[in-house]
Amino acid sequence: MTIKGLAPGSNAASLDDIVRRRPSLFEGDFAPPVMTINRAAIDHNVATMARFCRDRGVDVAPHGKTSMAPQLWRRQLAAGAWGITVATPQQIAVCRQAKVPRVLLANELVDGATIEWLAGELAADPGFAFLCYVDSVAGVELLASAIDRATGRRTAQPAAGSATGPTTAGGAARPFDLLVEVGFADGRTGCRTVDQVVEVARAAAAHPTLRVVGTAGFEGGIGADLTPAVFVAVDDFLGRIHAAAAELVARDLVADPGGGVILSAGGSIFFDRAAEILTKPLPGGRHPHCVLRSGCYVTHDSGFYARMSPFSRPGADPAYTLRPALEAWGEILSHPEPGLALVGLGRRDVPFDLGMPRPALLRPTGSTRLFRDVSGCSVRALNDQHAFVDLADGVRVAPGDWMSFGISHPCTAFDKWRLVPEIDDEHRVLGFVETHF
Repeated sequence: MTIKGLAPGSNAASLDDIVRRRPSLFEGDFAPPVMTINRAAIDHNVATMARFCRDRGVDVAPHGKTSMAPQLWRRQLAAGAWGITVATPQQIAVCRQAKVPRVLLANELVDGATIEWLAGELAADPGFAFLCYVDSVAGVELLASAIDRATGRRTAQPAAGSATGPTTAGGAARPFDLLVEVGFADGRTGCRTVDQVVEVARAAAAHPTLRVVGTAGFEGGIGADLTPAVFVAVDDFLGRIHAAAAELVARDLVADPGGGVILSAGGSIFFDRAAEILTKPLPGGRHPHCVLRSGCYVTHDSGFYARMSPFSRPGADPAYTLRPALEAWGEILSHPEPGLALVGLGRRDVPFDLGMPRPALLRPTGSTRLFRDVSGCSVRALNDQHAFVDLADGVRVAPGDWMSFGISHPCTAFDKWRLVPEIDDEHRVLGFVETHF
């Protein structure tokens, strides 16, 4: 996106001046390509997920990698989100800079420097909560060793025959809270069996700086074609996350951090199944605390998740709806053949991994309020900076016209933009969302 009159790196005061004027996206301040985010759609989506979670008795820790935009995280937290989920050390650092109070690393933490830094953050800030995955005894030992280095303590083993467990010289530090990850065959990380989950939890119990607080996993890699077989496999996997938690409860290998034993899953396709299965009772009356990690709901989309989300696929509960919030605009550069237009928008500007962008509106040159529906057109191909658009019968275009596109997959849309204008339904700019990739 080019903001006319602003050099790269312009300060916030310059952007504030634009916001005070509330300009139309089309009045001359912006040169396409540009991606926008609709504020009303964001507010609607955040409120919808918050209501779903309240209705189902679950929590959500939205996956921050979707937007990497602390401004959006804060809105999700204000609506009741339990925390923010991340996937990498860099994303943890952005959360700390943004003062996110609870961070869930939905991944194994194996970088010693990051572990030592986090040990210091936990020691220095009693209001900061952190959880991460672990799926191996080796991972447990790596975490414990790095925490010991950071705190300057070494675990002292009890004398032979002693009934006491390991102690830590110099007093107890705040423990790292761990979720033992459950995986599946040919999937990515995670213990493949419940016996492995028990082994990992037992290894963690030997270290006073570690505390197992539940189990977790990611069902999204099982399949995304919504066939009966996929739903059966997803339910079976979520059931194994629950069974692993139940086994840890039965063996007294899991702590309750407050609110119940944590069971976490639920990407952006099967979070409804996670909310049903992971809230089933645990042995001994222990309370399950289901934490969903959906991320794409915050903006939704016009492609993949418009089909796959539990809120939008056939048979969805009409009480819950999501609105696509992201829209990309490019200019018609050329109309070289009948039925073909070249638009100045490409792989550098919009996602294409889960489907091509979808033409939506055409704004003729010189107009700020006249729009034509071009949803019958389609994107044939994308180059780095060009979209090949097959025009529907009767659609007339001219160089300089602006064409908008709905996107498919928000996670690979935000990372292409440092600043995203936030607009109202009249395409007036209300603010800017900044990303931190």
